[in-house]
Amino acid sequence: MKLIDLPHSPFAARVRMLAYAKGIELECVPPEGFRTPEFKRFNPLGKLPVLHTGKRWIPESSVIMDYLEDRHPEPAMRPGDPEQRAVSNLFCRFPDTYLQPALRPLFIQFMSKFMGKERDDQQIADGLADLSTQLKALDALLERYGRENRSQLDLADCVLAPVMHYATMLPNLLNRPNGVLDEAPRVAAWWQWVHSQAPATRIFVEIDQGMKEFMQKLQG
Repeated sequence: MKLIDLPHSPFAARVRMLAYAKGIELECVPPEGFRTPEFKRFNPLGKLPVLHTGKRWIPESSVIMDYLEDRHPEPAMRPGDPEQRAVSNLFCRFPDTYLQPALRPLFIQFMSKFMGKERDDQQIADGLADLSTQLKALDALLERYGRENRSQLDLADCVLAPVMHYATMLPNLLNRPNGVLDEAPRVAAWWQWVHSQAPATRIFVEIDQGMKEFMQKLQG
C-alpha cells in the first residue's frame, strides 16, 4: 500500500504510527503539487494523507486508520467492548476538536517569521493560554476515564501523540518554553509512557526531521 504524506504532518504521522504498531508495510511518498488540480486526482479534498490500497484511494486520516484496523485486526488497537470503544473514540476526537484549534494560532505565529511578518506577542500569549486550558481539559478526561496500566498502544494514542508532540514543541520554537504539562500531571504521565513505545518515538523523529527540512525550504 502507498501513503501520500509529509513527515511533519500530524495527520499523516498518526497513520504511520498505527502502521508501525501493527507491522503494516507502507510505501510513504511525498505529494506532487500539493493542493493542485493534479493532486486532487488522488483526493478531491486536496488534503493529506491519502492511502492507495491497490484498488482505490482513501483520504482522511481517521478513515484510513479505521480501514487499516479492519484490514489488519491483529494486534487489535480498537477495544471490543462498546463502552471502552466509546472512551477510545472520545480521546480520538479530542485532539482535532480541541488541541488542534489551540495550536493553529501558535503555528501561524511561528510561520510569520518565514513570511516576512512580525510575530504578535499577545497572540502568542493568548495561544499558549488556550493550549494550557485544553491540556487541563484533557487531564480532566484522563482523571474521569483513565488510561493507565496499558501495555500497548491503541488508536487514541496514535491520534493524540503527534498533536501532543507539536503541543510540546511549538512553545520552544516560539522561544516561549512554559512547561505546558506542569498543570496536567496525568497528561504528563501518559506522555512519558508514550515515549517508551517504539512506534511513537519513531514518528517523533520523523516529525522533527520533516520540520527541519520544511524550515530549510522556507529559508531558501
